[in-house]
Amino acid sequence: MAYPPFPTLGIQPYGPVTTGSSKPAKVAVLTATFGDRYSQRTGDGINPLTRDFNYRSIPLRSDKIRQLEDFLISRKGYLPFMFLVPYEDAARQFICDTWTTDYANPLHSTLTATFKENFDP
Repeated sequence: MAYPPFPTLGIQPYGPVTTGSSKPAKVAVLTATFGDRYSQRTGDGINPLTRDFNYRSIPLRSDKIRQLEDFLISRKGYLPFMFLVPYEDAARQFICDTWTTDYANPLHSTLTATFKENFDP
């Protein structure tokens, strides 16, 4: 299934991403510990590595912020979308169930969001 891309608002290729965005990674590891400090480890599941993205927009006009909010609202927190993380070669699939809009003023509003990597088919 093809999922819609996160809006770039004409700012290619990543969209309105700014300093303060980050890419945390977490590996799910199962560990069995035995005597004498011996242990065995293996990845937990078929996708043990998740690479989320903490999104932060550049300051934008409120109408542009609204476009980003409307997109996230339309995905309802559980419907996947595609997003090209800065400095990566290919878009990845994410869901977003948490975001915050800072309306500093009508010309300089920002949106921060947590994009959670998703592996649905």
